[in-house]
Amino acid sequence: MYHQLSKVTGRVVAATHLQSPLFPVAPIALQRVEPPTIQYNTAQLSTVTEASSSGSGPRNLIPGTNTPYPPLSDAFRKRQQLFQREDDVPVHLKGGPLDSLLYRLTLGLCIVGLAGIFHTVYGHAFPKKQD
Repeated sequence: MYHQLSKVTGRVVAATHLQSPLFPVAPIALQRVEPPTIQYNTAQLSTVTEASSSGSGPRNLIPGTNTPYPPLSDAFRKRQQLFQREDDVPVHLKGGPLDSLLYRLTLGLCIVGLAGIFHTVYGHAFPKKQD
């Protein structure tokens, strides 16, 4: 016998309209599926190049699309050369005086934060005596 909640009284009553049990459900065998084969770099999967409209040689396409990468501006290329130059200057300082200022500001804020942490730990370790 199966039971259900009555919508009128909210109590468990015998169910008359349920024909079959809900559980256990007979298991259904899964169909066997072959795993996909791994495709290594072939001519179909290699990077596709296409001649650019400016005639500067082949250009790579954005992966997964047929759209070529947009052309880079001259200002971007100059900035890229500046950052790639071997001149023993750390990369975070190659941008000029603004980068130096931001580096020093970040370093100062880190020191202030560490001082605050030590002050908090010291305050919790040695609380002030209450008279």
